[in-house]
Amino acid sequence: MHEVARELVVRGHRVSRINLHLGDRLFWRLPARDYRGGIDGWRSYVARFLDADPITHLFLLGDRRPHHRIAIEEARARGAEIICSELGYLRPDWLVLERDGMGTYSRMPRDPALIRSLAQQYPVPDLAVRCTTPFWRLAMLDVIYNVAEVLSRPLYPGYRRHAIHHPFAEYAGWLRRWICGGGERRRTAQTLDALQRQEVPTFVLPLQLSTDYQIRDHSRYPDMPTAAREIIASFAAHSPAPSRLVVKVHPLDPGLTPWPKVIGEVAAQLGVASRVHCVSSGDVVAMLRQATGCVLVNSTVGLSALLVGCPLKVMGSAIFDVTGLSFAGELDRFWEAPAAPDADLVGDFIRLLAGALHVRGGYYTREAVAMAVPATVHRLETGLPWLPERAVDESWACRN
Repeated sequence: MHEVARELVVRGHRVSRINLHLGDRLFWRLPARDYRGGIDGWRSYVARFLDADPITHLFLLGDRRPHHRIAIEEARARGAEIICSELGYLRPDWLVLERDGMGTYSRMPRDPALIRSLAQQYPVPDLAVRCTTPFWRLAMLDVIYNVAEVLSRPLYPGYRRHAIHHPFAEYAGWLRRWICGGGERRRTAQTLDALQRQEVPTFVLPLQLSTDYQIRDHSRYPDMPTAAREIIASFAAHSPAPSRLVVKVHPLDPGLTPWPKVIGEVAAQLGVASRVHCVSSGDVVAMLRQATGCVLVNSTVGLSALLVGCPLKVMGSAIFDVTGLSFAGELDRFWEAPAAPDADLVGDFIRLLAGALHVRGGYYTREAVAMAVPATVHRLETGLPWLPERAVDESWACRN
């Protein structure tokens, strides 16, 4: 965001910023204000800030953190346009630029006919990967940001981290997973090889991070273990034997939930221990290419499933939960009659998604930033592509 702001200033625009802790300050090298109070005083602070220094646009990294939600409400009440950026629905080298919000709050249409119509305005996107982020760099920047936040708490006494776990606990978990990574990869390879030899229908359940707002704010589940238990219970009761369910751990999961143990115990209690397998590594796209179906809450893995033609059932709020893309019936029916997505609609959906909501680039490498900054500045100056407003389904509203 710093690079985008600097370019906007060079082009004659005014930019303002509020830092919540030292991590924010380290990654912002332009003038800014520091807020040191608690969330209970944040609304009045933002209101005074916006009244004294009016803005035309509020540009945020993510939209559902507590501070962001309040800032959005206050800025919208004063007529500012809300623009949210985040890692793209498309991965790995795309960024989202959306009006209003993401996920449940996205303007991406859910009507197939409207998707087909609007898609014709945009070219077919080139989905070939142009740049990637090495894990070591992602980890290094994350550590710098979060360690700075922890160490600066005496200077910002009112700030409370939005994540569920302390960052040091997550880092310890990642280190443990890295040390044990070789064994995890071997066990995953053995499990998947055995399933391929059996040639039985196989469903894939990609896990998500409980701390992710995709779970906390865009689903009815309080955490990922609750969702996994419900899905496995449905599989146990309604899937035809000898079908299998492969539960894939998220690649950035810190290991604070012992997933193989949790999944194994749930499967044993439901009498399907021999049919449910938990793997901690592996290529999820390769799994989807061979899968009978995929069940998930709202992970962007759903887009990968659509692109390879894998039948998909969505259990949360997701922009790709559209008739013709995902299974419209109840989960209990999906196991027996998974339906492949409409390939033409998938093409139009990706075409509209890339053209209207994304720019190429990323946050973490010079190559990715060099792509993202000019594209982002151009859209901020010329206006984001038009999409019609949507009525938000309040049943997915935040519970936290």
